[in-house]
Amino acid sequence: MAWKFGGIYLKHSFNGDPVLALNRLDVHKRFCYERARFSVTVSSTFEPTAIGLIDNVALMHDNVLPYDHSYDADTYYPADHRLMVLSREIENVVFYLDGITNSYGLAHFRNGERITHFSQLSGEVIVQEGDFAPDATSVETQLLTWLDTFTGLSFNKLMQDDEPIMALFTDTGF
Repeated sequence: MAWKFGGIYLKHSFNGDPVLALNRLDVHKRFCYERARFSVTVSSTFEPTAIGLIDNVALMHDNVLPYDHSYDADTYYPADHRLMVLSREIENVVFYLDGITNSYGLAHFRNGERITHFSQLSGEVIVQEGDFAPDATSVETQLLTWLDTFTGLSFNKLMQDDEPIMALFTDTGF
């Protein structure tokens, strides 16, 4: 299946408060007092920002936010610097999957450094640094497996969960 979604995952519980996660990321959105299933938030047509707090991991899905980050070698955008600084306290990863165009991105930050960096555009690998080194035939599957390992959560199990675990945020609120 060709996925098209992106987000930021953080190894932190935020005391069960998704607003704290947004604040730490310096993302300005308003809680709209709705929740959705995980599977709804990975749709290419999903527009709000969604945050799920499971165990000690914050899962944030947003189809636009990952494009604020650099997927070019030796390049850092302001959003990358924010995640780098945050990673001194909270290990995190930003990613996107676009199976329709065969384009993928991943940047993993820990201890104030970007330690893994991968991008592929239209099937061409642009950057490959760190511990993510997929073969060309199944980048999407390997990226989802990498995210499973990072979070300690199973993407497939989350996709089957009927509970509305993701808090929804919008630009306008209620």
